[in-house]
Amino acid sequence: MNERITESDKTAILKLFGKPLGEMTVESFKDLQKAARKKYHPDNFTHYEDELVQEMAKERFQQIEVLSKKIQEYFEVQGDLAPRETEEDEVQHVGYVAEGIHIDIMTRDMQLKYRLFSQRIIYRGDKIKIPGTQARLTALEDYSPRASAGFRDNIKVRLTFEAHDNVQAIVHWIFQHISGVTSSFVIEGKVVKITPVEILQAIKKEARYELGA
Repeated sequence: MNERITESDKTAILKLFGKPLGEMTVESFKDLQKAARKKYHPDNFTHYEDELVQEMAKERFQQIEVLSKKIQEYFEVQGDLAPRETEEDEVQHVGYVAEGIHIDIMTRDMQLKYRLFSQRIIYRGDKIKIPGTQARLTALEDYSPRASAGFRDNIKVRLTFEAHDNVQAIVHWIFQHISGVTSSFVIEGKVVKITPVEILQAIKKEARYELGA
């Protein structure tokens, strides 16, 4: 599905599930989902003769199903990107280093590049630091609203990071920005499926693996 949870989704989740997404756990979500399905199931409204009421109940139940899929993916992302340390990692301090991984982001969202760099005009060489890390994305082309043309963007960037950087955190940030708005994601000329696990594996494959970092 790969769709981001919007602010309106969060409002709907609170209304229909009775609890904010940020306060849910995997276990509590299952209980809340079960209760919401039971409460808003269309069969509970068949005794109403008003077709509008029945249609509203049906739409609300469908909304619960759509939101449930988004919430499930949200928890999958958190699980996929949770830090995992093995005994070997702790002893040897394993790290990955990327001196410049070329990434192409194809999208119809003409504002995505500006959200990535948090600025309205982007010049080749401009950098954005990924929060919580020392990793950086560097723009490989100039971008500005005046120069933009067409209905599709190919955002070209270079990713760099050091051995002490958390690659999972880097992937999480990238995925949160491109999920649901990207038609194609390419790392070093290879198309990568837009899931946290696939992106993580592709980046690690292109990075240099260091011991004793």
